[in-house]
Amino acid sequence: FFMAHIWGKRIGAAGLATVLTLSVAACGGQNAGNEPSAAPAQGGSEGAGTEVLEVWLPAKATDGNDAEIWDEVVAPFEEEHNVDVTFQFISWKDYEAKYSSGISTGTGPDVGYMYVEMFPTYIDAGAVEDLSSYLTEEDYATYTTLTDKYKIFGKFYGIAQSGPQAVSGLVYNKTILDSIGEEAPKTWDDVIRIAQKGTQDTDGDGKIDQYGVAQGWGQTFYQDLNWNWYNFIWQAGGDIFDDEGKCIINNEQGIAAAQLLYDLKNTYHALPEDAMSLINNEAFDNYFVSGKAALSFVGTSESTFNKLADAGFEYGFTYDLQGPNGDMGARASVDQIVLMSACEDKELGWELVKYMTGPEGGAKYRELTGSAPSTVGEEDHGYAVTKEALAASLDTSIRPIKAARRATEVYDFLWKTLQEMMNGNVSPEDAMNEVAEFANSLDYAAPAN
Repeated sequence: FFMAHIWGKRIGAAGLATVLTLSVAACGGQNAGNEPSAAPAQGGSEGAGTEVLEVWLPAKATDGNDAEIWDEVVAPFEEEHNVDVTFQFISWKDYEAKYSSGISTGTGPDVGYMYVEMFPTYIDAGAVEDLSSYLTEEDYATYTTLTDKYKIFGKFYGIAQSGPQAVSGLVYNKTILDSIGEEAPKTWDDVIRIAQKGTQDTDGDGKIDQYGVAQGWGQTFYQDLNWNWYNFIWQAGGDIFDDEGKCIINNEQGIAAAQLLYDLKNTYHALPEDAMSLINNEAFDNYFVSGKAALSFVGTSESTFNKLADAGFEYGFTYDLQGPNGDMGARASVDQIVLMSACEDKELGWELVKYMTGPEGGAKYRELTGSAPSTVGEEDHGYAVTKEALAASLDTSIRPIKAARRATEVYDFLWKTLQEMMNGNVSPEDAMNEVAEFANSLDYAAPAN
């Protein structure tokens, strides 16, 4: 099933710190590293006999008003339960380091926010609650996100804050496509053909000034795997890890994904000359937004499309690009609100988790932030441009990455190896073999109970 969307011009605690220093590639927006610094905020007023619950969240609001949003959201909960809910908002780049320090020193939150990459380490350290004994039949009937897609190691350790977020898709310049006699891309073959035809010297000065693909490979940590890798390996019919946690990236499917990316740059020369010095978001801004590239693989957030509001060309996007055998895949974050095991009043902490994600507080948060719904019958306040596409592709293409132990170390090694490959220093097959060898030299078994 394919949809083209056209829009107009508009461990133990002691080991946590070591492991998590690698894990700074947050799953949310595309501009990690540029978010506001950690900023504590309080909701409500603390009085005599008032219990306090501390919550740690990423600083996500583009205008920096996380505190104002959450103060409004939790005010009814605070009044009803005579509790003071305090928040600390942490930048993506510092996020896991903050958790690592907090858990290892016993100063972590009562309620937190985790993305898939974080869960294995904290589960193995006993730092986050298994919700099996907390969830009721009513909960399962209330949330649309209590499905297998949101489980970690077969269990629920959190509840999603919203429906799928930060979904990675293919954006295309329809004006360029029309000029080269092409339709919206549906397959890898289409991408390869468009990439070659779209790379041109348009003004006849002997220099390429229009590119087939706006893609950047200069990010210093693995965040840009979100846009430059996951979709491709799924579209090839593969994955990084199998269900047991073994790295299988060097199979036929993984090598095919690597070969496509390698060829776009090194065989077809369809990427900008400075692709290796730009993060992917910069490549999108410099080449796609300016009308100098036919295609770009990006997170389809509201901020992405706001950049195109005055671009002066017609564009479209899809989540349903198909690989050689018709497989599809569009990476989405399924970040979750979690109850930390160190929370002293787990009953109250659990009520806060449900409030922050459910049809009261959660729905209010999603209304204020324009996020996709996650409870039955909830109004959809998601971004209008992507709302229809997300709904149509939810069960066919959109998926989260798979949780795996020591995954963050593997992602870091994978990203650096892909950079070497894109620089032409190692072949796609050798690159995938190197990653698999490194990954499988690490302990990926569950710790003994």
